[in-house]
Amino acid sequence: MKKLTSYIDFGKPYLFFTLALVASLPFARIGMSVAQFSILGLWFLEGNFRQKYKDLINSKAALILIAFYLLHLIGLLYTSDYEYGLKDIRIKLPLIFLPVVFATSEKLRNQNFSLILKVYIASVLVATLYSLYLRLTTDVSDFRQLSPFISHIRLSLNVCLALFFSMYFGAIKYRGKIAFRFFFFGVSFWFLMFLVMIESITGIFILIAGGYILIIYSLFKLEKGLTKSLSVAIIVLIPILSVWYFNYTVKHYFTPKNSDIVLENFTAHGNAYRSDTIPLQVENGSWIGLYICEPELRKAWNGRSSLDYDGKDEKGQDLKFTLFRYMNSLGLRKDMDGMKAMSARDIRNVEMGIANVVYTKNFSLNSRLYKIFWEYQIMEMGLNPGGHSVIQRFEYWKTAVRIISKHFIFGVGTGDVKQAFIDEYQSGKSVLAPQYQHRSHNQYLAIFTGFGLVGFILFIISLVYPALLVKRFFTYHYFVFWLTMVISMLVEDSLETQVGVTLFAFFNTFLLFAHDKGKNE
Repeated sequence: MKKLTSYIDFGKPYLFFTLALVASLPFARIGMSVAQFSILGLWFLEGNFRQKYKDLINSKAALILIAFYLLHLIGLLYTSDYEYGLKDIRIKLPLIFLPVVFATSEKLRNQNFSLILKVYIASVLVATLYSLYLRLTTDVSDFRQLSPFISHIRLSLNVCLALFFSMYFGAIKYRGKIAFRFFFFGVSFWFLMFLVMIESITGIFILIAGGYILIIYSLFKLEKGLTKSLSVAIIVLIPILSVWYFNYTVKHYFTPKNSDIVLENFTAHGNAYRSDTIPLQVENGSWIGLYICEPELRKAWNGRSSLDYDGKDEKGQDLKFTLFRYMNSLGLRKDMDGMKAMSARDIRNVEMGIANVVYTKNFSLNSRLYKIFWEYQIMEMGLNPGGHSVIQRFEYWKTAVRIISKHFIFGVGTGDVKQAFIDEYQSGKSVLAPQYQHRSHNQYLAIFTGFGLVGFILFIISLVYPALLVKRFFTYHYFVFWLTMVISMLVEDSLETQVGVTLFAFFNTFLLFAHDKGKNE
């Protein structure tokens, strides 16, 4: 009886479901799951397990990646919450079966490798254009709403990777084809603007760091000439301009304008102002607490909005303080005349909980920086950082470090990470409200918490050594992927969700094992 492989060409189904997987990465968990199980099913149907076993045993890189997953199984031996542990094991299945499948399957031809990357770029492009549509057609008070399919953090990582891959096609793959180069460079520029639109500081930092390293690398390849001189100029200018821009923005935000020094005591309608610079600090270069006349403001606001002046905005914040900050950002006094100067759009923004007009600007990096500055002020005043995504991370990290100090060698186990954080927040009397008491939001700390020093060392080895073994670490595609992931892991626990672990496991194994080395590398 002939083997099944004699009748079926598995190359095309493998390619189809791989394309389905990359097309699903910016969109749907269901699509990811169906594509991955289909790939695994094809692998079993293909048979030839004896040869696959030999290939796997001979692939030290794949074995190291598999060992990292097995670490999670070992962590079940000293865990108490098996329900959570088994859930974690299930989410991280791609970490074991994708290395097995790609390391023991036939390599893709270069044209199929390029096709997969192009489909991925196209899928990310569609996701970002849909986000733009949402931005232009709906009331958006938080940039997280622009990513309805997956978290905005995971979407920003997809955008970073797609941008790097697009630059490859524009700069190298289609070097002699103007139309293609124009298209891929245009897509790359749009991805950059999208990261600014969704205020992804992490994504922008990844691009700057990656671009900077790639330019430095190019200096060793370029001969003397105009291109090399431009590269040197860029290397010098990037840090200088970055520091200048940041310092300028900080000064503009925190330094009060001179006009605030001379105070008036009464409004144009003869009512007294209340001015207090102690509890209401500087924002947008002016004191929030100056020129407040609440009797006029309350009457004027309640005449224009259905939300009560003394109630809450749609984010659950005290509406009047949102109003104070918003009017301050417009340069208006907080009185009746100031309210008259506000447009219907301004009123709606305050109702949605938008506290600064700069937050409403599209494609503005200042929007994100201003939010971080405000969070910093909250922290400096000793107030609760809950709900402030950047500052509350310091609380996550401090909590993780305390847990690690108590379980340094082997960690708390696969299933007890969540409970360990809950217990530590309670024993440490955290200022964070329960709804903001999350895990570490740092993958390195997450691994250290779960598996201790032993697991942390294995994790670092798995991030670096496999690519060195197969001599792919310094290839363009793998390096930009690696750089994207290791930087993102500083501020996110990227392997603790289905979307994050699938993104990492797929590209890590695909770029290491799934295609032959060609000229394009």
